[in-house]
Amino acid sequence: MPGVKKSETINLRIDTETREIIARAAAVSGKSLTAFMTEAAFYSAQKELLDQRFIGVDAAVFDAVKGLLDEPAKANDKLVALFKSNAEWID
Repeated sequence: MPGVKKSETINLRIDTETREIIARAAAVSGKSLTAFMTEAAFYSAQKELLDQRFIGVDAAVFDAVKGLLDEPAKANDKLVALFKSNAEWID
């Protein structure tokens, strides 16, 4: 991204508290508010797009995976016991 001519403008309306938190984070990281927000938005956009990535496989692999997914679910005894427990970290 550095060295690219920036010619586009995005206007945002945010509440004061949100802006102050973002501005503090930008200052701590040694970046301008614009640079910080652009980098954060870019990272978030890349992550979202990568989550949507298409993975192409041949028919044999697809059929094998589909066969596994079509099988009835099998309970994992240890996982069932965990969820039945009263662990403090489970809401």
